[in-house]
Formats: sequence, C-alpha cells, structure tokens
Amino acid sequence: MTTAGPGSPATTPPSWPHCGQDATPADSVGCRGINVGSYAACLAHLQENDRAAYLAALSPGADIDHRGTPFTSELLGQLLAVLRDPDTGHIHIGDANFEAASLSCDARFDEATFSGDAGFPKATFSAAASSADHRPHGRRGHATSTGK
Repeated sequence: MTTAGPGSPATTPPSWPHCGQDATPADSVGCRGINVGSYAACLAHLQENDRAAYLAALSPGADIDHRGTPFTSELLGQLLAVLRDPDTGHIHIGDANFEAASLSCDARFDEATFSGDAGFPKATFSAAASSADHRPHGRRGHATSTGK
C-alpha cells in the first residue's frame, strides 16, 4: 500500500463544496461527496431526517448532483425509488451528475430514462453496473468498474 503524496487525490479537495465526514490527519479532505442543498453533508452522511426531507422533495424527472458521494445498495435504492415514475414504473432522471461517485453496490439503471445530461466521469463501481441507453439528450461519462 502506498501513501498519497502532496497534491494527490487523497489530499486534494474536490472542486465542489464537499462533506468532509471522517477527515483524519492522513486524509484531511474526508468524504468527497457534494453537499446536498443547504446541508453541510452529502447524501450518504446526512442525518436520517434530513435525508428523508431531501428525498421527499425529489420527484421523477428531477435533476440530481451526487458528485463524489459513496453509495451503498440501500442508499442508491432510496434515491432511485423517489425518481420512479408511478405511471410507467420506470426511473426518470433529468440531469444526473455522479462524477467521482463510489457505488459499492449493483448499480442498475436499465429502466432509467435520463432526459438531460447524465455524467459518470471517474465514478467507480465495485459491483455490477448496467445501463440501457435511455439518454435522449445525455452525454456519456467515463466510469471504472472494479467488480464483476
């Protein structure tokens, strides 16, 4: 295992206002997940009632920005559930930014429609990821799969 040097990704903060949860002397940046709305935490580190309020404010077709956010299966499921269109049963997302997000779960976007730009540059997937091309206007990002 190597230690990150000055200016490396472990010590360089992201360009967006980020959570910083679990910062240590060795990792002064902490969690790189973008702060959600007016909260000082990313979706993964929001208090339960704040997360519930954020998710309740979303609806199918909403724009979402979860750059740098670490996703578990449960968290991704909660997010996608509120974006599911009750008429079609499919997930509908406007613009989606998952730059540098970390998805440690099966990320299934097979039934998702992106009606805006969908970006996953530098996102990492440690389990299976799938997506049908349901992006009428979206752009593809670059993602890295470290799993199946």
